[in-house]
This record gives sequence, C-alpha cells and structure tokens, in this order.
Amino acid sequence: MLKTLIPSEDPLLHQKIKKCSYNLDRSQLSYTLNENMFHHNGVGLSANQIGIEERVFVMMIDIDSQETITCFNPRIIKESKDEVVMEEGCLSYPELYLEISRPSNIIVKYEDEGKNIIKRKLEGYIARIFQHEYDHMEGIDFTQR
Repeated sequence: MLKTLIPSEDPLLHQKIKKCSYNLDRSQLSYTLNENMFHHNGVGLSANQIGIEERVFVMMIDIDSQETITCFNPRIIKESKDEVVMEEGCLSYPELYLEISRPSNIIVKYEDEGKNIIKRKLEGYIARIFQHEYDHMEGIDFTQR
C-alpha cells in the first residue's frame, strides 16, 4: 500500500522509536516499506517516515542490483574512527542536500522478517544509508548532523 511521506515537522520523526510490536506482521510491513521506498525513489526508508511507529527500516544493500534488506530493531554496535564527509539527501526533506560526516565502516545487528538476528559489517555508501535510517529510529534527522 502506497503511503504519503509525513511532513518533516511531524513529531513522529523527532522521537525515539521503541522496539517493534510483538505481533507485528513483519512480511507485510517489509513489503510496504520496499514498495514505498521504490515509489518515492529512495535508497532507504524508515517506517516513521510514512507514519508507522515501528522500529524498522528498509535499505538498499546493493545499489546496482537494487537488492534490499529490512532491518527490524536495528543497532549499531561498533563504528570505525575513520569518518567520511559526503552529500546526503532525505526523502523527508526533498530539496535539501547537506555535507554530512559519518563513520566509514560500522558493525550492525538487526532482526530480519523471521526474527533471526543478523550481524554484519557495512562499509562505504551502504554503511552511510544504514546510519541515516538508524538516525530516524533515534528521532534524529540529518539536518541535526
């Protein structure tokens, strides 16, 4: 189901999102997030950006093949000391692009649709996407970086 992006001033974008609901239909939400991310031409999309108060986001893990992962209850467990400055945009701020400094590599944990815990190292642009979407889960938008 296609949803409208909520306005950038909506309080849902500026609050920390709690862990996912116990009985959440993870496959349905994953499908909805993927559908909306592609519809809005993003490389990532957090549930709260479309008005859903669940700690989950979808992101491209491979830009060329457009393969995605859906991250439920994501966590960043380690960040590299090396930081990289890059221009970032956000679907919640369609006309705004800012130079943002972020760690170049991170180690993350998240749950997949089947509630399996996934731990992986992300590097470069993919690490940046994860950090940007993770910030949405923490109530931080990229204008605060």
